[in-house]
Amino acid sequence: MLNLVAFNPEDDRELLKSSYDLIRQKDSLEIVTNSGEQNTILLKVKSALTVPDSATIRFQNLFKLIFPNGQFYIAQCLFNYGFSASPATRRFNEHKYAFQIVGVADIKVDLGKTVMRPETRTDKIVGRFFGNDIDLDGTKKFNDKYYLVSDQPEIVTTYFDKDFVNTISKYDNILLTIQGKEMFITFDTEFEADHSKIVEDIFSNCKFII
Repeated sequence: MLNLVAFNPEDDRELLKSSYDLIRQKDSLEIVTNSGEQNTILLKVKSALTVPDSATIRFQNLFKLIFPNGQFYIAQCLFNYGFSASPATRRFNEHKYAFQIVGVADIKVDLGKTVMRPETRTDKIVGRFFGNDIDLDGTKKFNDKYYLVSDQPEIVTTYFDKDFVNTISKYDNILLTIQGKEMFITFDTEFEADHSKIVEDIFSNCKFII
């Protein structure tokens, strides 16, 4: 059963439910309720993402999807920043929190430390002189849209095939982090309902997840 208990009942519940509804392959989906499995995935997320000291993170819902090419998780994460105090009244009057979608998958090969994010104008200028950005053959749209760096560039160029990178390039604001044999997908924007569908699409077109 979905956990729709939220701080802003009407807006949050609708957003969380819409995010779930947009996952297309319901036959392949399991809502993870096992606390041990949840804690294992949460520790992975905490190790890969930067969580502000003032925030706590937990799963609102955790989904596991099993596809022919492998399995992966889609987490509806809640970042809770608590209440902020008003300087004038010294009263706690605003509860700050945010939802975020995070995709998590184990992969077949160690890709070291690999990071992908939207490419900025500064990246394009600096890249002319230092050449750190990995450009992939035959994927101009991806190369123009995203900045990709890795300490294992040769292995990355082998495994990031056209199906995978062309799927990524369909979307904006994707953040991808790889630590060894663990891959994480999230977004450089606030939570949107279709983020879950985007993660599903990207992972389902990745041939190197387990």
